[in-house]
Amino acid sequence: MPGEGEGQHSDDDVTLLQRVANREAAAMRALFDRHAAALLRFATTLSRDRALAEDAVQEAFASLWQHAGGFRGESSARAWLYTITRNAVHRRFRRKSDRSTETESFENLEALGAAAGWGDPAAQRALDDRIADDELVRHALSTLDDDDKTVLALVDVEGLSIEEAAASLSVSVAALKSRLHRARLRFVAALRKEDPS
Repeated sequence: MPGEGEGQHSDDDVTLLQRVANREAAAMRALFDRHAAALLRFATTLSRDRALAEDAVQEAFASLWQHAGGFRGESSARAWLYTITRNAVHRRFRRKSDRSTETESFENLEALGAAAGWGDPAAQRALDDRIADDELVRHALSTLDDDDKTVLALVDVEGLSIEEAAASLSVSVAALKSRLHRARLRFVAALRKEDPS
């Protein structure tokens, strides 16, 4: 669920980025105050390590200070901030991705749907109870791969639009929709496997 007031400042964010590009510290503080909490939540979701997430967000804002002039407006300013943060998390993990950002595992949707309990009213009722349990949700999320966690965090936790999330991940809207659908199914399947005791 997006934080209060997030997503309402896109025009203001662009102006602030322009001011940061001109080295205005007050504009940098305003962007930090507006977005740091959400970016930390996002980085923590990706890394599962609060200290690493805090370092990544600091690195992201340092990078923002250095490269604010590089914002070209091809996506929203908010999506750009999430991209910088995601990249900082990945640098912290020192991982190099050899995979194309447009590739998608063609795992059988029917099998994913069955694992998620499609069409089973009893499974839906049980799922509603499990979603209310924060510990089960956190554990189910921790079992997902980084790509699934990232897309779920951007759209379902931080509330970015499909277009913003696609821009943040440098994928097409169609690819983002496919990833999100599959990630949601994998999350529900993982949540159904969790032992609530």
